[in-house]
Parts: sequence; C-alpha cells; structure tokens
Amino acid sequence: MSIGFMALLFAVSCSKVQEIDKRTQSMERSTSDVSTTTESMKETTTIMYQQIRSKEAEDTREEKFQLLMSEEAGMGTRITAAGVYFKSMEFQLWNNNETYDNNEVLKDYYLDAANELTRRMTDLYEKIDTKKMSPTKDNKMEMSFYALSATMHMNHTFQDELAKSKKIEVVSMYDLIKKALIKERDHRVLLPHEEVLMSGINKEIMTNLIKARVDIYSALALKNLTDKRDMTLGQKAKGLIFKITGGRLGSIVLPEVFDKSNDATKIYVEKYLDGALKAKVFLKDIGIQKKLEKTLFSAFKEINLTEKSIDSSDERRIKIQSQIDQLLK
Repeated sequence: MSIGFMALLFAVSCSKVQEIDKRTQSMERSTSDVSTTTESMKETTTIMYQQIRSKEAEDTREEKFQLLMSEEAGMGTRITAAGVYFKSMEFQLWNNNETYDNNEVLKDYYLDAANELTRRMTDLYEKIDTKKMSPTKDNKMEMSFYALSATMHMNHTFQDELAKSKKIEVVSMYDLIKKALIKERDHRVLLPHEEVLMSGINKEIMTNLIKARVDIYSALALKNLTDKRDMTLGQKAKGLIFKITGGRLGSIVLPEVFDKSNDATKIYVEKYLDGALKAKVFLKDIGIQKKLEKTLFSAFKEINLTEKSIDSSDERRIKIQSQIDQLLK
C-alpha cells in the first residue's frame, strides 16, 4: 500500500470522525435545548395552574359572600353559600407539592384566609346586634352570620383525599379560629394569621361566631324535634305573650314529634345537638359561659322525652334528652 493512499485513507477517516463529533455535539445541544424547553414549559404550566386556581377560588368566594350579603336569599341558600365560601379558601386547595405548595406557602394561605374573613366579617358584623340576635327571627344579616357560624368547620373534599394519600392534617377555618383562641388564652406566641384573628374587634367576632354556633345548631335540632304546625291555640297564645314581653311572661311550647320521626331525623337531631354542645364546651374551656338564646331555652325547657313510659333500650331518646339537659345548664 502506497504512502499516498494511506494518507488519503487517514484524511478521510479524520473527516468522518470530525463529522460524527459535530453530530454528537449537535445532538447534545438539541437534547439540552429540549430539556430546557421542557423545564420552562413545566414552570409555565405550574405558574398558570396557581394563577387559575387562585382566580377561580377567589371568584367563587366573592360570589358566595355577595349572596350572603343579599336580602333575597333564604336560610338554606345562605348555609349552602357559606359552606362553599369556606371550602373555596385557598388553603383548602393546597396540595403539599414541595416545589410550589410547601409549608411556607400554606402559612401564607392561612394568613390570606384570616385577612379576608376578618375584613368581610367586619362589614357583616356592623349590620347585626349579637346581643339581641336569634335564629328564630327573620333577619337576613343575622341569618348570614348564623350560616357562616354553622359551616366554618367544613373542608373541601380535595383536602380530605390529600390527607389520606399524604398523611397531612385536615384543617378547617374553625380549627384555625379555635387554635388562635386557645393560644390567646394561654398567652402563647401567635402565628401571623392568628394575630389577625385575635387583633382588635376580630377576637370578639370570632368568639361570637362560636356562640352563634351553639344557637344555630340547637335551632336546627329543635326544628327536627318539634312541629309548630301542631300547636294548639293555648300554646300559640303563650308564645305570643312571650314575644310581646321579651320573654318575661309566657313560654314557647312546641309539640314534640320524636315518636313520629324516622331514624334519619333522630340521627340528625343528635348530630345537631352534639355540634351545639361541642361549641358550648369549647367556649367554657376559654373562659366563656354561653347560655342558650332565650327563645330556644324556653322551647327546650318544655321538652321532656323521658317523662313518658319508654323502653330502657331506647338509647337515642335518652341520649337526646341528656344533650338537651346539658344545653339548658
């Protein structure tokens, strides 16, 4: 083989090696570009998701609170709206993602929720008199206050599912309020969102929300336990006197329908009374004695489920009467 041919072969080989090297470098750059583009798209998608989630949640809360401030809605509509309002707070939609939904972000969501709730509640609070309010009155703004008090424990189903998969604690607005009140009682250092809940008139509002919870759940239980359509003329007369004299005379006597009720109704009576009692016990724990609203007190005082000859195995009847007795204390 001649030297010239070998030189030519070597040159061709070097050329192919250089070409392969260039292709390899080009592929590496392309791969790097694709990786960068993918990361950029992922980051953009994450930002868009957060923005869309925040906007939709905010729009929902705005819509539901406007309904709560309206004059047209009935009590059922207000309770439904209040429940959706609390479920739409962004901490309810937090997903425990280490990149963009970590614990620090959750703290910010708690602070946002506390700020929004207290500001909105201040507007509503100015329109009611908590010393004279009653769940038996047809006062629209009072109805909204009761609706919010009755639903502030509610959680979005997303949070419940997340708790199962990632072992996180499920937290409601009611939980945040109660924890802040306990820490305030114990003179412990408050977190930023707790400071908001406990500052100025906000503490009074939060406390009155829990007081209202005792009355609204008691009223819901009473509604399921009695039927005012069966009232006699004498009972109506006593009720009218009670209303005219502000409770100084007369009484509220509502026909008790426990024996006519089905099991589902009795179960709900027990659940409502349990909710009222838990709120009453919590208030006592932080040094506040809560008495039932006078109309409810008068009505429950007239109910005695165990005065009849009953089967001792009727545990639900006995349990409900015991709950009523505890509420009346």
